[in-house]
Amino acid sequence: MSTDKLGHPPPVVQSMILADHVHHDSMTGKKYILGAHNGIISSTFPAKHSFSVYLALTAGHGRVMLRMRIVDADEASGSIQESISPLDMANPNQVYEVTATIAAVFPTPGDYRVQLFVGNDLLREVRLRVALRQTNTPPSGER
Repeated sequence: MSTDKLGHPPPVVQSMILADHVHHDSMTGKKYILGAHNGIISSTFPAKHSFSVYLALTAGHGRVMLRMRIVDADEASGSIQESISPLDMANPNQVYEVTATIAAVFPTPGDYRVQLFVGNDLLREVRLRVALRQTNTPPSGER
């Protein structure tokens, strides 16, 4: 892992969860993860799908640029979606909760990876299985 200009290592990812939605309660400040999952079922391809990502990060120093991307399992097709967001981590002892909404078009069924980077450092990735709905799969399985 590389370090920033001042020699600090990249932040530590305590949690990375894919979900249908992450609700932020403005009264309590709590985040509620709704419909946590690791897969998508679609009736047609290419499949356009939106979902949320919940992140909990700590041990960061100053302003970091979070880069999230989705790639197929072997990265043969390159990135199918990518976004960059700044995060100010003023206190390295604090846990920073971040939510992101991702909209992506998955060209084919298969295994994909949702990856989180700071600079060129891959901090965490989670697998995302994208499947074609089978005729005997009930409609409630689609996300």
